[in-house]
Amino acid sequence: MAKLPRPKNVDEVRRFLGMVTYYSRFIPNMATITHPLRSLLEKGNKFVWSKQSEEAFIKLKQEILHERVLVPYDQSLPLILICDASPTGVAAVLSHIVDGCERPVAFISRALTKAEQNYSQLDREALAIIFAVDKLFMYLHGREFTLVTDNRPLSRIFHQHAKTPAMTSQRLLRYASFLQGFNYKLEHRKADQIAHVDCLSRAPLSASSKFLHFLDKETKDIQDQTINEISSISITATSVAKETQNDDEFKKLKESLLNGGNTDPEYSIQDGVLFKGTRVMIPATLRDAVLRELHHTHIGVVRMKQLARKYCFWKEIDSDIETLVKSCPDCAMIRRCPPKVETHKWEDPIENFQRVHIDYAGPFQNHYFLVLVDAKSKWPEIKVIKQAPTSDITISLLQSIFSTHGLPQIMVSDNATIFQSAVFRTFCENNGIIQKFIAPGHPATNGLAERHIQTLKRKLKAMQNEKLPLRLKVQEIVTRYRATPLSNGKSPANLYLGRDLRIKLDSIRPTKLKKSEVVNPKVRKLGVGERVQVRWFSKGVPTWKFGTVLQKLGNIHYSIKLDNNYVLKRHINQLYKSMVYDQNQPTLVTGNPPQKEPQIEEVIIQRNQTQPQAPSESQPPASAEPQLPETPLSIRRSNRVRRLPARFQDHVPY
Repeated sequence: MAKLPRPKNVDEVRRFLGMVTYYSRFIPNMATITHPLRSLLEKGNKFVWSKQSEEAFIKLKQEILHERVLVPYDQSLPLILICDASPTGVAAVLSHIVDGCERPVAFISRALTKAEQNYSQLDREALAIIFAVDKLFMYLHGREFTLVTDNRPLSRIFHQHAKTPAMTSQRLLRYASFLQGFNYKLEHRKADQIAHVDCLSRAPLSASSKFLHFLDKETKDIQDQTINEISSISITATSVAKETQNDDEFKKLKESLLNGGNTDPEYSIQDGVLFKGTRVMIPATLRDAVLRELHHTHIGVVRMKQLARKYCFWKEIDSDIETLVKSCPDCAMIRRCPPKVETHKWEDPIENFQRVHIDYAGPFQNHYFLVLVDAKSKWPEIKVIKQAPTSDITISLLQSIFSTHGLPQIMVSDNATIFQSAVFRTFCENNGIIQKFIAPGHPATNGLAERHIQTLKRKLKAMQNEKLPLRLKVQEIVTRYRATPLSNGKSPANLYLGRDLRIKLDSIRPTKLKKSEVVNPKVRKLGVGERVQVRWFSKGVPTWKFGTVLQKLGNIHYSIKLDNNYVLKRHINQLYKSMVYDQNQPTLVTGNPPQKEPQIEEVIIQRNQTQPQAPSESQPPASAEPQLPETPLSIRRSNRVRRLPARFQDHVPY
């Protein structure tokens, strides 16, 4: 409150006086103190912030913070938290109820980030509540309090006993989930009844909440994923945001959400993209491109609608899908007859891949197709061959499938000789697979495999004009089928793998990949200057040399300087710590190398001048690593008498 900036215009003066008036009963000489400020509101007066205005402003802030108004926190007194938001900030006032009056305990506010300023007004009001509850956590957690807001739709969504609407935006769902950990009663008040909080929200302080950033990041990641899943070459999150701003209908909706004219909790805004629930709202100029992507592989009206309900939305989208499919000549040519009455219903399996249905399709387009479908998840597997199928070929194809998914318990097929042969029966018996055959001449009994065969043929016919190899067409058909939701709302991939497959439509949502650095704590560490034993290769024969760690190159690589001054790079697996003498030095090196005596330096310099230099690591010989000179180096030593410690009695010095 003490840092509240002075008003810059008449509207800000009016808001400040509204806040002061809220506590006027506790401030003596209220009319006298506020006179310089009230005079600024008179008609005809030019707004000039005078010395008297500044003194009155400072005096009123001091009065609000005086013990006559501000009270210390008391565990025994009732608590009330009033929250509000403006286009620029959020604020809240925590108060005690003392003798029926609200006495403030704390004033808080913070400015909105650029991203938060693009939230709808409903989301900003919700943000104010979450900010206040998080900021005042120590006062509120574990005790009952009254939560006050001037937003009526929000009071229904966050009501402690209300059920959250199914189409509520992801952000509000996250906020509502967080508030479930608190004991509060929600109360709605009109905006003019919380003028003191409104003033703080329009003159916020710069502050942030790490928890709030984390909570909003979760929501942003979910919405980014939704945008990615309907992307294509011509559709990206950027193009959707740009065309949303150019679309008159969407532009009006966006402005209405920002200024609070639209309080529908279904709608939200993320990076300029409108969402209805979890679905991206597609502007008119991009709808044809989205329809073409939904229609890829000619999946039909029902599948297209199910796919659209997961990713995108616009008015009359179902009608546009029906029109597209009915006007597609390829789809019209492969339209099937009305479905027959189901004559046999198999029991639902308990587990995935417990029962599978298999059948052959072909010859079709000069190929044969082995189709296998899991009865529970409807996960399909299709193998393409050119030669006519036999029992041996079928067994080989099934073994390829079973190597990935495991062996089924039951395998349903027709009565073809391929499946009835002794070889195939033996294969099933040896692998514990129970064979079940359909009634002769009644393929509907094996309808699961038959339907997939007919679907495959229709899709291949529809894609006959596409210049793709047959195997790639089959792969695209199978992948799209696995990713498309079934009548239960879940895709075969989700039912079988527990996750959705990523397809081209996923690229419309922006994705941020997190970098992770894996450090193995069991890796040995070496320090710069330590003596080491180094793996050396001479003419393909491994041996050892001795040297000193010169530099650490990452977590597992080191630069080593050998005793002959040759520098090389080695992996930690090629190094050992060593206590072997440096043959060019007179003392034992066990850790960091000792300081060289002047005589040793002279000898090394002399040696470097008289003997050929070892090649650098950057230019090693092509055949093998350089050979070290074998001539021993004569080192001039001091004439003083040296006596070894007792623990080195058996040591023979060099």
